[in-house]
Amino acid sequence: MNKSIFGGLVARRLCLAILAGLALVGPTATATATPIITGLQKTGTQYPIGGPGGQDSYWEVYAFPTAYTGPLTAGYQAWVFSGGAPVNNVPPPWYPGRFNGGEDNVGANGARWIGLQQDNAVAIFPGTFPTPRSDYNVIYRTTFQSDSAGVADFSLLTAADNAISFFVGGTVNNADPYMPTMTGQQIGSERQGLGSLGWVNGSATVVAGTNDFYAVVRDRFLIDLLDPNVGTYGQTGFLIAAVPEIDPVTGANALSLFAGLLAMIEQRRRRATMATYSGGPSGR
Repeated sequence: MNKSIFGGLVARRLCLAILAGLALVGPTATATATPIITGLQKTGTQYPIGGPGGQDSYWEVYAFPTAYTGPLTAGYQAWVFSGGAPVNNVPPPWYPGRFNGGEDNVGANGARWIGLQQDNAVAIFPGTFPTPRSDYNVIYRTTFQSDSAGVADFSLLTAADNAISFFVGGTVNNADPYMPTMTGQQIGSERQGLGSLGWVNGSATVVAGTNDFYAVVRDRFLIDLLDPNVGTYGQTGFLIAAVPEIDPVTGANALSLFAGLLAMIEQRRRRATMATYSGGPSGR
């Protein structure tokens, strides 16, 4: 056997050994790279669409602005709107029925709008105020489980009146008396607009086991169109219609499966390239 043939066989066997190692190591690294999230709940799913609401067992009203001095005290379960209240208290697009208007705010994946009071979505600062004046935030909390520590991916389908931001972990920052927020890691960016559902995508560092998950809901101060010297707050509430969920067959979340698919495609591309350079059919 001449040296060129022997060298080609050694190179080819070495490439096959390397590829076999990649085939074993690659999927394992992908599986452990992204924590698997479970137990993060959509809003209002305990109450069938079309029926009355009640308190949501998963979502808690966690913090009010320090400027708020009304009768509500944080630390209770949020309310799922029934839609039985007068129209001026619960906006028509927020509940099922003939007033829904064909919008996708209600009923997607069995989710419903939740808020601060039973069948009453009015702002916590009622009345008319002189301008200028700040918006205000209310913070809601729930929890989820992670199978490991690391950076987890999140995709959340949501709508809010008027805007919503999501955080993992942290504590309440009350530097602004009207707009408390969280010191934890924010997922993506603030989602604005309540006319239709939209996605918030991003990642955050999680711990193994139980993690706290926060929704910071912002209610806008609206200047009166007839008198720009005064303004009011409108209704407030939010909805989450999709969260990271586990594939029942593989036990992994959808984003992890997608990342694994991309890794597999890349491995096959590298295998074809290495086989070519090691004396494969097109490298003779």
